[in-house]
Amino acid sequence: MNATDRIYVGAKLLTTLRSQWWPSQRIRDYQARNLVRMMRYAATRVPYYRRLRLNAENLVSAADLLRFPLVNKREIQREPEAFLAPDPARVDAFSSRTSGSSGEPTTTYFDRRAWLLSKHALKMRRVAMTAGLSLPKRVMIISEQTPEELHRGAHLAGIKRDLLFGRRRLSIHTAVDEHVEEIERYRPHVIYAFPSYLLDLIGAAERLGRGLPQIATLCTSSEVLTPATRARIERAFGGRLYDVYGSTEFKEVAWQCRAGRYHTNFESVYVEPRPADTPAPVVLTTLCNLTMPLLRFDIGDQASFTDEPCPCGRAGQTMQSFLGREGDTIALPSGRRVSPYVLTT
Repeated sequence: MNATDRIYVGAKLLTTLRSQWWPSQRIRDYQARNLVRMMRYAATRVPYYRRLRLNAENLVSAADLLRFPLVNKREIQREPEAFLAPDPARVDAFSSRTSGSSGEPTTTYFDRRAWLLSKHALKMRRVAMTAGLSLPKRVMIISEQTPEELHRGAHLAGIKRDLLFGRRRLSIHTAVDEHVEEIERYRPHVIYAFPSYLLDLIGAAERLGRGLPQIATLCTSSEVLTPATRARIERAFGGRLYDVYGSTEFKEVAWQCRAGRYHTNFESVYVEPRPADTPAPVVLTTLCNLTMPLLRFDIGDQASFTDEPCPCGRAGQTMQSFLGREGDTIALPSGRRVSPYVLTT
């Protein structure tokens, strides 16, 4: 990030540290305003939605979102250009590519401000709220990128500084046995990884007769987190685990608070309301991405929703659990265990 980007991320971080405590009505009003703005923008500028021939002036409330059809990955794979807004929205666009674990990979494009909000400011808020605001923080991220990509890309293999913390990346494409020593040496305050990876790391440490450092905050994503897996990971690291729900198309969508509820990043994404306590599809609409404004995107996962107030004090609809894909590891004849993401990425 350049200096201007850092100022923007810092300002957004301060704003979102406050907005997470807004009352329900203020959250609904905020989302309704931004939904109307995004619907009108998509209906007039994005080819896929222009075909619907909706009069933008008649899109006046959140209820009008139901006038748009559900879309999914298959539609984007068939005609990706139809979901892209024309220039100037695509100037300086960032891209994010799926792993392809559920079929053909897709690429999502973000305008600069949407990327800085979704990829940086909201993640920093989550780290601050789960790991605490005391500085500095060392964050270890287990990445799907190869070691070569980590070296030549924007994410350097060495320690990289963010506004609130330093971060170190390890590739799942390298042997997990080597990671035990790397993590011992770096001694992170926070580790971010797949649940299946952390189970594999614990197994490697046991096999090598090595102890793992105590890590106060553990964050997982991309797989269903079972109670048994949570208990094993927290016991091995002596820390608290917070699950994160996200996607390539929207980045982080929701994260667990200390009470265990999943709170939506309502500043960047709208999650369609569902009846409480009944598993239902997760349907998402961007509130910020002008380059590829996906409306009513059926992500293919199911979740259980609740309207009950969260003990943490945050308002708005929350999700109690996700019923998505669960990762596993592949045991080779040699005894080495390999993450499935090595194959899909």
